[in-house]
Amino acid sequence: MKNDHQDIQSILQQIADILLINGGILNNTGLYSGEMGLMLFFSRYGRYTQHDLYMEYAYCLMERIQKRIHQDTPIDYKQGLSGIGSAIEYLVQNGYFEADTDEMLNDFDKRIFFTYNLTYLTINEIMAIGFYALWRMAGNSSKKNMIQQMIMPHIEKMIHAHSVNPSCLQLNQHTIPVGFEEKTWNRCLELIVKNDFWGKEMGIQHGLAGWGLALLTELDGDKSWFSLFPNYFSSTYYNDFHEII
Repeated sequence: MKNDHQDIQSILQQIADILLINGGILNNTGLYSGEMGLMLFFSRYGRYTQHDLYMEYAYCLMERIQKRIHQDTPIDYKQGLSGIGSAIEYLVQNGYFEADTDEMLNDFDKRIFFTYNLTYLTINEIMAIGFYALWRMAGNSSKKNMIQQMIMPHIEKMIHAHSVNPSCLQLNQHTIPVGFEEKTWNRCLELIVKNDFWGKEMGIQHGLAGWGLALLTELDGDKSWFSLFPNYFSSTYYNDFHEII
């Protein structure tokens, strides 16, 4: 077991090195395949290794993400504001960095909660807003009551209108999602032998950051980050993630 841990740590180091060198070429800020996913990996890896370099790089990614967000950034969860904002809440709530999320996410709140008429949004967009709302209420926001009383009833009404099970809209922290049952380390070794490991993308979906997060979980047992990838999106996300692990 000790040797397995050493091998995993060696591969994690290689993943981190590749992402440090090449992460800047990503052309989107999103959680699933963009810079927010890399920030999640480096935040977790920095905490695991206690190495300031990785935490500093995570902060640099956050600054770059904030600068690259603009009026046309979509609200969707995978690549847009809802997923990015939810990940920021996760990182603050889990002590990866300190921030006043009411201040940091003020523009997110305005765009996500008050710019759109839910009637004209797809169910995926409505669910994305719902998950972001749940993350905001799970933190220390002074807007909790406003979100609970003004935002959530409309989301729940639209979910019902689309015949979606209300139980889909919840944060399943520490629940192992579909696709993670297979031993990541064993699967990783198989792909390395086949020379099919280093050709992956860099983000979480299909990518090295996803490999890194899964391998970190084997080392430290922390599954809380699974809650950032809701079961509602399993038909698209988890099938893709299953290809990596």
